[in-house]
Amino acid sequence: CLLMVSKFRDQGAATVVERSPVEDIEAALQAVVRTLNQVKVHERLLRVAGARVDRAGVALMYRLCNDEEGLRITDLAERLGVDAPTVTRKVQQLEREGLIVRHDDPGDRRASLLVLTAEGQRTIDRVLTARRAWLTRLLDGWEDRDQRRFGQLLSHFAEALTRDLDATVEIDDTDTQ
Repeated sequence: CLLMVSKFRDQGAATVVERSPVEDIEAALQAVVRTLNQVKVHERLLRVAGARVDRAGVALMYRLCNDEEGLRITDLAERLGVDAPTVTRKVQQLEREGLIVRHDDPGDRRASLLVLTAEGQRTIDRVLTARRAWLTRLLDGWEDRDQRRFGQLLSHFAEALTRDLDATVEIDDTDTQ
C-alpha cells in the first residue's frame, strides 16, 4: 500500500483534498490499465475483428507484424516479457492455425525466424482496425488539437517509461554480475 500525502485546504466546515498532478495521473493510469486488461475488452475487440485467436496470440502476432524480417523465439520472448517455452507453445498453436510460419535464419542455420503468414497479417490487421475504431469512438467529441496533444503527451510518457525500464534492466544486470 502506498502512502499518499495530500494538501488540505480548509473551506469553512468542509475540508477539500487537493491531489497533486502525479496523484491524478496515477489514478487515471490505474483506471486505464484496469480497463484495458479486462478480458471482456479483448474478447469484444476480437469478436468485432472476427479473429479466432486469444490475447496471448494477438500480442505475439502484434510483435511480429512490426518486424518484417522475423524474430527468433528468444527475441520474441524477451520483447513479450515471458520465457521461451511459453512462446514456443503459443508459436506451435499459431503455426497449426496457419497464422505464422518459420523460416531459416540466414545469419544462423541452427535458428529460425518467425513471420506472419498472409492470413496472420490479415488477422492482426482486422484486430488493429477494430482497436482503432474503438479508440476513435472513445475520442469522439474531442477537438482535433486535444487528440493530437494527448497523443504527443502519451507518446512522451511511453518513451520515458521505456527509458526507465531499460535503465532499470541495465542496473539489475550489473547487480547480478
